[in-house]
Amino acid sequence: MNIQPINIIHALVIWQSLLFAIILFTPKYNRKRENKFLALLLLTLGIHFSYNILLTNQIFLNILPQYSCSYGFLYGPFLFLYIKFHFRKDLNFKPEYFLHFLPFTVIVLFTALGFRVCHSSMFLVLPLVILVYCLLGFTEIIHYKKVISQVSSNINHSETKWVKTILLLQIVILILNFLHLQLNKIIVFDKEFTLEPLVQLGILVLVNIMIYQGLKNPQFFQKISETDLVNAEIKQSKEKTNKLNLGELNSLAIELEKYMSQYKPYLNSELNLDALAKALEVHPKTLSQTINQILGNNFSEYINSYRIEEAKLLLQNIRDNQITIMEIMYQVGFNSRSVFNNAFKNKTGVTPSQYKEKKQFI
Repeated sequence: MNIQPINIIHALVIWQSLLFAIILFTPKYNRKRENKFLALLLLTLGIHFSYNILLTNQIFLNILPQYSCSYGFLYGPFLFLYIKFHFRKDLNFKPEYFLHFLPFTVIVLFTALGFRVCHSSMFLVLPLVILVYCLLGFTEIIHYKKVISQVSSNINHSETKWVKTILLLQIVILILNFLHLQLNKIIVFDKEFTLEPLVQLGILVLVNIMIYQGLKNPQFFQKISETDLVNAEIKQSKEKTNKLNLGELNSLAIELEKYMSQYKPYLNSELNLDALAKALEVHPKTLSQTINQILGNNFSEYINSYRIEEAKLLLQNIRDNQITIMEIMYQVGFNSRSVFNNAFKNKTGVTPSQYKEKKQFI
């Protein structure tokens, strides 16, 4: 067997993909439903790169090239479904999701029947298909961020950032691969470079990011449920709210403000729209309408405004210099330092530490 330098990268991808695909299928990790799609994605990568090594060494040339494009039609669906299930709490696999795998099934079936499906034009279509699934992944992120701000008071966007990272990296790999197929070599400072190693290294980096995130269990990551989706469906304009309903919302807004001042439910870091609505004995959608239309905030902004005011009072307490900002953060209902800092700076223009230092010299 002729082992080429590029095969080293292939071997690393195969080893890591297959090993961690098996790990993600174990009971400890497959309880997270999205990990099953990640495991299938890694398994596909491992099989695909095994094909690359065999092809490089001219093994099974009478069979393998006929199926060369089929693997690519699995990457997009598995990545998209992983992202979709990652952000949804009670989502079940629906029969229509099988349609995502129809192109792969058709290619394998027709190839097995002797038809030549994988040809040059198919390799031009494939990047576009994967790109579409990447864009669908971005729509899931946007939708999640829109809904979670309406139903949760403690939002940590670190989960959306890393998902954006793997989607952007996937797009970069697509671009590099397209340039590789078109140009093969580029000239930089009078030296020729092939783009294939960059493509393969990019895939290796992508695999490692997915493995790390698949094994990591975020402590404060909150998914959205079907109930959250319903609660986040707020009317688009005030004109659609009749006078009687508007009066009811104004009354609820007054009741809500009194309840927040008297009982301080915002000090509970687990406070969400459902819990607050239950305490006020109103429907969550009605409460969400009140906060959005009457008070002019989404749920997260509204709750955090009270937490910031509470934090400001504690930070002004110069008699107790032993109290730390982390202690204040937890006392007022935040459970993430980055979320606390961002919310505090957006409200006051300075960080909590800057605010405390400023007040100590007044």
